[in-house]
Amino acid sequence: MSSPAFRKIRSQGQGESSGSTSNPNNQSTPESTTGSDPRLARGESSAATTGSTSKRRRVPDTVTRNACQLCKKARSKCDGETPCERCTTRGEECVYERHVKYAKEELVKDIRELRVGKNVMERIFEALSNDEKVPEVLDRLRSRETYESIVKWLGPSHAHGLGRSPELETLSPRESHHSAFEGSDHEMEGVSQTPFRWTVVTSNQAIINHLFQLYFAWVHPVHTLFSEGHFTDSFTRHTDTYCASVLVNAICAMACHLHSAAERDEIDFDQLGSEFSEAVRADIVGEDKNKATTIQAFAVMFLVDCARSNVPRAAAYLKLATGRLRSIASQDNEGHNEVLKTTVRGIRSLNVFVLCSVSSSPNTNVLSEWAQATFQVPPIITSAPFEDMEDYDDELDQAPWYYYRYVNDTCPAWPGLLATTNREKLKLVNIINDATTLMYASHGARLSANDILRLYGRFVTWREELPDSIGNIEVQKSQALPHVLSLLILYSNAVIQLLRPLLDYEGFPSSLVEEITWKTAQEGLFLLDKHYRTQYTCRYQPVLQMFGVLQLSDVICRFFPNGDNGAGKDGASAVQFGLEVLIQSYVGFPVAGPFQEMLRRTANDCSISLPKYISDHLATPRPPKQRYGMDDLIDACSRLSYVQPTEEIHIMYLPSFSVDWASNASAYGFHEPSAGRRLRVPSAEEKSAQTLMQISNLLNAS
Repeated sequence: MSSPAFRKIRSQGQGESSGSTSNPNNQSTPESTTGSDPRLARGESSAATTGSTSKRRRVPDTVTRNACQLCKKARSKCDGETPCERCTTRGEECVYERHVKYAKEELVKDIRELRVGKNVMERIFEALSNDEKVPEVLDRLRSRETYESIVKWLGPSHAHGLGRSPELETLSPRESHHSAFEGSDHEMEGVSQTPFRWTVVTSNQAIINHLFQLYFAWVHPVHTLFSEGHFTDSFTRHTDTYCASVLVNAICAMACHLHSAAERDEIDFDQLGSEFSEAVRADIVGEDKNKATTIQAFAVMFLVDCARSNVPRAAAYLKLATGRLRSIASQDNEGHNEVLKTTVRGIRSLNVFVLCSVSSSPNTNVLSEWAQATFQVPPIITSAPFEDMEDYDDELDQAPWYYYRYVNDTCPAWPGLLATTNREKLKLVNIINDATTLMYASHGARLSANDILRLYGRFVTWREELPDSIGNIEVQKSQALPHVLSLLILYSNAVIQLLRPLLDYEGFPSSLVEEITWKTAQEGLFLLDKHYRTQYTCRYQPVLQMFGVLQLSDVICRFFPNGDNGAGKDGASAVQFGLEVLIQSYVGFPVAGPFQEMLRRTANDCSISLPKYISDHLATPRPPKQRYGMDDLIDACSRLSYVQPTEEIHIMYLPSFSVDWASNASAYGFHEPSAGRRLRVPSAEEKSAQTLMQISNLLNAS
């Protein structure tokens, strides 16, 4: 089950499901339906049925699956018209009874809305009882503001748990899209019309298949949180071994951010994504929270809320997923253990800061891609049964990756290289973990020059030992896969974060690290610009890659504003490129808006004027806000800025750090640049002059 079986759904769903919803030519012919006559099924011959036709009562040309009340009572065929032919002939009142399936769905919707309303009122009462903004709340109530808007203004509750906070509910649920997807209201009585469904949000399999294909194209190869093959097998067989409603809804919620809107769209995919998220929260109430599929859903919801610029709630989801990993137990089931290994590794490489005790176990690995992006100490995750990282099925590399974007997209495919990419990412994240823990741990340990040099050496060795299939993309016959590019961009960003504190460390010979820092940042931007954006656009790039865009653009802007004699990007072009990339991402990922604002502020700090075409396309928050504020920035990345807190790292350097670096750095490739080639970091005087220029520009502009 290591190779992905989702492609079977793809081959069926792309033709059958889309045809069943929109293709009028997908109708059965009389010849193809002959064998479906129920009389033949009882053993009657074709001749016998023909001969007896004249003795039978006339059957209407069209027969509905849901007869009117009078036809039901008379057990007669009904044509489904309003009024039907039989009632018209008899002059009787024709009344249809709404099918019980739709009545149940309306009840479910009403229950959810009542639950949301209850949480809204509880949040307001909590604020009043805790003396929280009481005058303002009363003024808003007197002004007849909606309860939902008041709760949004109040912000998340601190007294409620994850399952109770109004922030985890849709405050103003709009009309469901069910009516756009469901079949006819007229159903045949006596026949079960409730097929198995993994989600109550929609029964349209074409929509589900479209969202699945988006997820498995753009999310799953970067953040592999479960086994695609086992998941799909359970999905198609309707078993809950490796699939669950909560996971299906989470996948679809994330994929809604990847849908490219078209004029022919009959539904609002933003609202649809909110409904899938609401369904996740509703499903979790009755789910086993220690079940693997629930843990996987928590991790996917972390990605969903990161995309929506709701990092505080995203952090809660991933903290839940991480905390429940310890409840996973190994079983005598090869498939079960394979799935759990994938889940443990996925959550390890995509983690967030949690308060936990430091473990001295030699088998403990501390991995965190999110911690590396937000400069935090990653959590310790101990899971001894799943420590083996070298058991990937190489056949998975040959499973196709589809360049899928639109509904019914006839997309090209290449070997996905998923096994190799994931294996190498685990090695890289191990190094990132050690670097992040070393630089941001608060246990008082001091950093030596050799600590940083050894980490740099490990990064370089990892890059040099990459298999050619993903490491040497310039000579590959086919274009580089997006998840391979994301891996290489992650490497560039990790090296930059390791070396960037040295550029403004007082007394340090920064010229020793300028050239390597410059080249690494330019390589990362080159991968983003000439490969990722050119081949795929940055519309679908993962949220954590957006942090890379910010970090790589920032280091060029702050420390190499004049470039290198025309080679690569200078400060202005790096910032403009970063903003252009985020403009593309903002189409589906609201978090790109606050990121743009952070990078715009960096440009302002460095006295970089933005072209009008850039300024006109920068995202603005939803009304009534006029600009992004402090809370928006915190919601985007848990801090007010993406800038690395270098002052905290400088304090940890040993007094002998600079001297030891000068003595040992040459062994790792750090050399003094040749005359005339030096990339000079701006001095303190130049930075002051830039600040004065900025103030002058502001005064002149006013």
